[in-house]
Amino acid sequence: MTWHRSTFALRALLVGVLIILFSPFAHAQSAGLSWPPVPPVDWSKLKPEDFSDDELDLPYYVGNFHKLANSVVETGENRGFIDLSVWRNQQDNKPYNARIMENILSLAFFYSTKRPWNQYYASPALRLRLEAALSFWCKIQSPDGRFSEYGAQQWNLAATAFATKFMGQTLTLLKGGPPIDPQLIARVAAADRRAIEIVLTDADFYQHGKIFTNQYTNMWAGGVAYLNLYPDAKLALTLHRNIKENSSVFQSPAGYFYEARGPDWGYNLGTHHSNLAISWHYLKGTDLRRILLQEEKDFVEWLAYNAVREPDGRGFTLNRGIETRQRQPFLDTDALMRGQEEQGQRLIASEVPPARAFLPTRDEVNRYRARRRAELKQNWTKIKEAAVGTFSAFSPYAFLHRSFEKWYPTAAEQAAALKALPYFRPSFTHQRMDARERLVFTFVRRPGYYAIFNSGPHLTSQQRYGLGLVWNPEIGSLLQSQTGTDDGSWGTFIGDRQAAFEADSLDADFSIGGRMLTPSSGNRDLPPGILSVKYRFSDQGDKTITFRDKELMVEVHHSGQLKENIPLLVGVDDTIVNKPGEVVLTRAGRRFSIRFDPDAKATTLDTGLKVGPRRLVTVQLRSLNNLSYRLDFSLL
Repeated sequence: MTWHRSTFALRALLVGVLIILFSPFAHAQSAGLSWPPVPPVDWSKLKPEDFSDDELDLPYYVGNFHKLANSVVETGENRGFIDLSVWRNQQDNKPYNARIMENILSLAFFYSTKRPWNQYYASPALRLRLEAALSFWCKIQSPDGRFSEYGAQQWNLAATAFATKFMGQTLTLLKGGPPIDPQLIARVAAADRRAIEIVLTDADFYQHGKIFTNQYTNMWAGGVAYLNLYPDAKLALTLHRNIKENSSVFQSPAGYFYEARGPDWGYNLGTHHSNLAISWHYLKGTDLRRILLQEEKDFVEWLAYNAVREPDGRGFTLNRGIETRQRQPFLDTDALMRGQEEQGQRLIASEVPPARAFLPTRDEVNRYRARRRAELKQNWTKIKEAAVGTFSAFSPYAFLHRSFEKWYPTAAEQAAALKALPYFRPSFTHQRMDARERLVFTFVRRPGYYAIFNSGPHLTSQQRYGLGLVWNPEIGSLLQSQTGTDDGSWGTFIGDRQAAFEADSLDADFSIGGRMLTPSSGNRDLPPGILSVKYRFSDQGDKTITFRDKELMVEVHHSGQLKENIPLLVGVDDTIVNKPGEVVLTRAGRRFSIRFDPDAKATTLDTGLKVGPRRLVTVQLRSLNNLSYRLDFSLL
């Protein structure tokens, strides 16, 4: 009996050894042996019905995931680096760049997500790469917690703070999931904490964060996710105090979040609202709830003045000339829908009713999902290849907010929010000023139109001040000054200068009914009456814009050659006619005209630029010494 027990034990031991030796995971751990590859997805084992309604974007990522996973470096000093240019610019895909390693979240998502479509769940081959990537991420961190982006040991705020956000969700996914080295997870958590603490305590990071808000507040999102996993009263106290003290520091009194010291639609709606959505997810039950909601209320109010809804419902045209960094002229309804579904809802519309104007309704979401599912069935297995070498061919944002609640308004709730948009009021003059940067934004609603005038110091080279947007409630946007272009921006070109005067700092004087008004910090409605805006050119002469009920008048005085750019938005069914003394844009049977001096000459320039469904055509008026023209809304 003893001999039989010994033989059985020996056989069991041998079987165990063989299993260990020949399992892909253990085999690859042996010296000199390559990792087993992560195979392409086997589509024959999947069907469209395996994907739920909120997962209809995932077949693309499933089909391309093996490329990302197999790009993790196996050996050498860069073991664990994700060596595939699918996230960030191709020239920045370097081992010192921690931003590349944000795709660790993608590895963790597929390793830890148990769904019918995920053949990579608990994959030993994927585990090897995930653990190597996590170890490499720890390796490239400085001793005090910083990460670099654009050069070896060139530590910066963005790389460090973004790391905390993506690692917070990575650790959340891995907790309680398939097996992973617990000692490695402890190292990663410690590294994550160091990154959070250095952002909280470093004075240079803080000063940089006051200029580039989206970078700093990544740490708020990463910090609260970390604390949810690893409670720490002292760290929580420090982080919560930081949020309370800096919420108003990082947000302009005008409502936007600072980017290069000014407003930027791409970063405000994108990264910053990613940070805010994650912070809200973890903090909505705390005493910070009120602060986060106030941030959202102030931002949505700012957005509501600057994003005019097109009557056909296809989207919102933005007051874009003020944007400091990215370039976003239009909020497309379909793109908003796609973004909400694929990267997660970011506006806190369940708690902030005005935000519902900028979200799709529940019915619209259902129709969108039905259309996506039909397309998926029709093109099953014909999944688009990831465009390697492009900025976001495989973005970790696809997995960052996926576990968070999505909330969409009813049609009635959306309609109420749209009706409450400020420019549907009949007449007002509203002004918002950021005293820190001396930026002034003036919003003018008159019976015939809505117009926005922007002024202040020039913060980045792409900004264009002056008349930024003109809209009519019946036919939509008529004029929009563009960012980073001379052909498509509104303003005056003096002599042979190649840029408009408004492409620099603009210090304007405001008066109503002849009474001078001094802008003040914050937001306020100005007294009723005819508004005039006047500014002087740097050498001699001046320009005055007068906002009347049915016309907007512009007068320019400067010796020598003058050219005025008036960038019009022209739809596919619109017509534009240039005749002596007048240029007429006809849309849906209604006429909008630009009337000018008989001595002035008008030409039109198709810039090739697109703004939503319309193209940008610039009317150029030329004159000598003096130029005056009127935007006439009397026939609209």
